[in-house]
Amino acid sequence: MTVSFDPATRLDHLEDYLKIFHLNLTFEEARVQLLRHRLTGYKLAAELDDGVHDRSYIDEMMMKAYQRVSLHWKREVKDPYQDPCKAQYELLSELRSYLYRKMSDPFMIFIRSEFRKIFVPTLRLLTELCTSENKYSWEEVKAQLQQIMDELGVEADWEDCEVYLDRYVERVSGMLDIGPEPLY
Repeated sequence: MTVSFDPATRLDHLEDYLKIFHLNLTFEEARVQLLRHRLTGYKLAAELDDGVHDRSYIDEMMMKAYQRVSLHWKREVKDPYQDPCKAQYELLSELRSYLYRKMSDPFMIFIRSEFRKIFVPTLRLLTELCTSENKYSWEEVKAQLQQIMDELGVEADWEDCEVYLDRYVERVSGMLDIGPEPLY
């Protein structure tokens, strides 16, 4: 099998992978990987910009993945993008709960290593997608993330994170209808 950087091919591979990825993971790892896969799916669909692979296509693909994980583990897994306002609070709360876990646990090693790649952009998108006036602002979310990262021992250069987030949000903003405002 050859590796392709073509967004359509990569999206096809992602869709196939979402049918089986959870079989070799724990329930918690599968939930976190779903967040990563959505970020990737949105990015690939935005790169394609073909009118077929749009937000609804990715959301449908992810809905099926959430159903498969729920069925496999016989536990409901909620898609945070169904209610980004509520998910914004729930995800921050979940991240705070990780502070009480053993840092040498393989799951926590994974969380700490992937924190900036998964949770920071996910929370940025949830913040943008939440239209409630009672939501946290990005600055409030960022302050909470920094506190959590400090306590977990996750190092982050916010300047680098913001550059990455600027590019990511700019890439997906049209597809997600979130506007091109600056992130800070």
